[in-house]
Amino acid sequence: MHKLILFVILILSIATYYFTGVGFAFTTTEQLIAGLGVGILLYLAGKKGNYQFTLAVLTFFSITLSLGCSFLSETIASGPFATTMTLSPWMILAIAGLISTIAWTSLDKFKHKDAFSGILLAVFTINWLILAVNVHFFEDWKMENWLTVPFVIIIYFTHRWFKLSNISYALIFIYMMLHIYGSHYTYAEVPAGFWMQHMFDLARNQYDRIVHFSFGLLLSYPLREMILRITNAKGIWGYWFPVEFVLAFSCIYELLEWAIAVLFGGDLGIAYLGSQGDVWDAQKDMFLAGLGSMIAMAIIACIVCHYKKSAFWSEMRDSLRVKHKGALGEVALERIAKE
Repeated sequence: MHKLILFVILILSIATYYFTGVGFAFTTTEQLIAGLGVGILLYLAGKKGNYQFTLAVLTFFSITLSLGCSFLSETIASGPFATTMTLSPWMILAIAGLISTIAWTSLDKFKHKDAFSGILLAVFTINWLILAVNVHFFEDWKMENWLTVPFVIIIYFTHRWFKLSNISYALIFIYMMLHIYGSHYTYAEVPAGFWMQHMFDLARNQYDRIVHFSFGLLLSYPLREMILRITNAKGIWGYWFPVEFVLAFSCIYELLEWAIAVLFGGDLGIAYLGSQGDVWDAQKDMFLAGLGSMIAMAIIACIVCHYKKSAFWSEMRDSLRVKHKGALGEVALERIAKE
């Protein structure tokens, strides 16, 4: 097993130990048992392979989070899926462990090349259904899913003729989990944001800022993959265009937020906008998305440079050279008219 996987297992086991104390109010002994159990689960998956390990991590922690949000305790819920049913913390961990085991062991049974992305889609669907229960503001949740559901459907129906890498699907999964977790509570009311606000003495719930930053950090690589395969962009343009797309999408989303807030108004418009009284909220969100994208592209550039140093710098220089000496504009128009 790769040393990096062992290191990740150690970090995630420690994180489980800590957050089961914060979220589940476990005693120290219970925290140790939970951390050890997660470590064993991930170790067994890691022995099978990198993809199995990735599925085990994403499935276990996403299911634990979703079940904890919807069924851990009584919540102020609305909508047709509100219920008073609760689950104990150990039951939540047991269910998450079972689904995670089914997910990563299924990868060996399904030999189809799309097995990883298909299992990940199934896990996301389970999470979405769980987080549809006991939502805090049902009308806002419906509005948030006007974008979520079509986005997932588009990815599903286009993957057969434009299949992304498993890395891209994993990154998209993480981002979409952050989104549906936020929409379960409304972004301004996410408990993780309040925990960070208390821990770091912040002025407001910063969860929405994290999601906007994650939009750039997590989705830039899938965008880069699409750009390189469609446009055959080289050198610096393969790193710059994803940043531009992220900034453009962020701008479009902020405009949609503004339009919806004006259209619906009242508590629903305020909940969807999630500005929490910050007049510069839209600008800060776009900045963080762009920053996340630039960090992601810097990381990718460092990785590529490490493995292909000479080719990397040669491609960078070539991408900045002028390929067509003739002017365009009116010159090109005159040439076209003559032809």
